Amino acid sequence: MQRLRVRLCLLVALPLMAASVARAEHFVIGVEDVDYAPIMSTVDGEFRGYARDMLDLFARSHGHSFEYRPLPTRRLTVEHLGARVDAVFPDNPAWEADAKRGQHLAYSAPAVPFQDAVMVPADKRDQPLHELGIVRGFTPKRFLPLIEAGQLHVTEAGDPARLIRMALAGRVDGVHVALPVARYQLAQLGQPAALVPSPALPAATYEPHYRLSSIRHAELVTQFDRFLREEQPALTELLHHYGLDERLAPAVSPVSPARR
Repeated sequence: MQRLRVRLCLLVALPLMAASVARAEHFVIGVEDVDYAPIMSTVDGEFRGYARDMLDLFARSHGHSFEYRPLPTRRLTVEHLGARVDAVFPDNPAWEADAKRGQHLAYSAPAVPFQDAVMVPADKRDQPLHELGIVRGFTPKRFLPLIEAGQLHVTEAGDPARLIRMALAGRVDGVHVALPVARYQLAQLGQPAALVPSPALPAATYEPHYRLSSIRHAELVTQFDRFLREEQPALTELLHHYGLDERLAPAVSPVSPARR
């Protein structure tokens, strides 16, 4: 892992430092305090995963220092609008839209491509779903018509690991979670094939979702966008390292954000 970080750092450091338009600074980045490994997780207060390595790589390339502040999902926007953090990751214009109304936030381009799926027991893949497990604080907007019609009931859990165990125990019919996160958790349990994507509720590509945002540092977001464009080879290698380049086939069209 350390060798990978050094190699990726060398790939981006020189070209991006030469192109930097803003001076090196210290920034406090608000991040979600949620176990969404391998995309991101917080272990003993330490932010980890692909998102951490990606942001660290970006910071080093411009000489910035990032301090990560894990916060509950619902508090991120409050802390951001209150100027208690300099930027937030992940964020999206559609999340907490009412609270942000009238505010001028800068958002980066999509930063983390992945697919969300409803994972169901492999031996029950063709059965109808009535009870759907979701991570607390995440709103499955594409399923709202089914929920409002009473055809689908939602049960919440604090993190994907608990959701996966609920599905394996038969407490819910399926769980709504990022596909690489589900695969990671199943591998950790030694049951990689126990849950599969539901054919009844197909996977959705959420590339528009995870963005960097800032209400006070638009120049940081501009730098990050350039980083995403110019360092695709390094980021592709990092995605592969975390298993985030695996997709379902065939791919499906992007849909509206499923959180908050």
